[in-house]
Amino acid sequence: MKFKFTFLIFVVAAIAIFFMRQENFVPRISLDIYNNFINKTEADAIAGLTPETALAIQKRVVYALSENWSGIAGYKAALTNPDIQQKMGINEPLLGIFLKNMLLENSAKINISSTVHPFAEADLLVRVKDASINDAKTDEELLAAIDQVIPFIEIPDRLYSTEKPLTADMLTAINTGARYGVMGTAIAMKDIGNFNACQVGIVYDDRSHLKTGTCASLMGKPVNVIRWLRDKLLAMNYPLKPGAFLSLGSLTSPIPVKKGRLTAVYNGLDSQQAVTVSVTFK
Repeated sequence: MKFKFTFLIFVVAAIAIFFMRQENFVPRISLDIYNNFINKTEADAIAGLTPETALAIQKRVVYALSENWSGIAGYKAALTNPDIQQKMGINEPLLGIFLKNMLLENSAKINISSTVHPFAEADLLVRVKDASINDAKTDEELLAAIDQVIPFIEIPDRLYSTEKPLTADMLTAINTGARYGVMGTAIAMKDIGNFNACQVGIVYDDRSHLKTGTCASLMGKPVNVIRWLRDKLLAMNYPLKPGAFLSLGSLTSPIPVKKGRLTAVYNGLDSQQAVTVSVTFK
């Protein structure tokens, strides 16, 4: 009888510890990731993540970072490539959040030591003109609610070891790796001819790591990503506001970060000339 009573106490205690750990899981992991981001240290792989807990961690991390990285500047769609989605076991992109101090002006200089495991991608940014985007039905109505298209080099930071597998939930937990993005000169949406026809090439000054891509690679056409971001945010009760930036995803495969200047050249955005954006890594 004494043995059964002792065993029962052990089981109850084990259950209590389990639920206590589960209750503390999100705040504990959020604090760890926040410290990894701020201190530029590698994050540990996270076991036991679900999409719900990953999203809860992301929200806490972004909220904590916003004190020093300023408020929300916009949103990003990560993993827009369907082949990569299939490999990651997901059927749609992941949502990330850009804070204001993450977005830098053209020709910015970035210390590589201010990151953990960075890489670069030629991307595309658009700016929301007005709140009509939240009610837009057609592609034309969505694009009418955009006032700028901006050449953009994103420099995400993986945080986790590059030697170990990365899951979609782990990526969500670190806010899809949002760290820096460099913005080129904005082009008025009204001056864009065929938004689907733009092409980009990105390369270092020493001509290494040349990558190319097209706007048609963005979920078939850029407006599809705009619609996905809008719908995703509305489902979370976050209607888009005027001035918000939307990053539509990578136009190229990832590019290693090394010392030197990296430049992306876009054709087909401005009907008159090619447009560029560059970043220098130190």
